This record gives sequence, C-alpha cells and structure tokens, in this order.
Amino acid sequence: MIGFEWTAAKFFWYLFFTFFSQLYFTFFGMMAVAATTNQHIAAIIAVAFYALWNLFSGFIVPRTRIPVWWRWYYWACPVA
Repeated sequence: MIGFEWTAAKFFWYLFFTFFSQLYFTFFGMMAVAATTNQHIAAIIAVAFYALWNLFSGFIVPRTRIPVWWRWYYWACPVA
C-alpha cells in the first residue's frame, strides 16, 4: 500500500530502528526523572523537548522551510 519492500533485511532493520528509538525515548525519560527533583518537573521538561523534536523532525515543518539558523537542530534531532 505504501511501498514497503518485502525482504528480511528491511524487516530486521525496521525492528532494530523501532527498538532503539523506543529505547532512546525511555532512557531520555529516565534521565529527565534522575536530573530533576520529582517526576512532575521531569514530565514538563520532557514534553518541552518532545515538542521541539517533533517540530524540527520534518513532519510539521519540512527541512527546506526550517530557518537556516535552526537547520543544525534538524540533524541533531533524534526523531528526524
């Protein structure tokens, strides 16, 4: 329907990427809780970072329309 390739290598690459993406966000949440005094402040900080990551990932604002001085963040963004 959307053009996925039906090969074992692509499937395992997908599993690898999905697993480590989930692992990254879990570890980021754990770091936010460890770096703050309680989980409520950690949730506020994490939401702010997740919003920035989603904004500059290329889904909301395409990479070509991101201002020049913010393009570095597109490449540093784990969601992109």
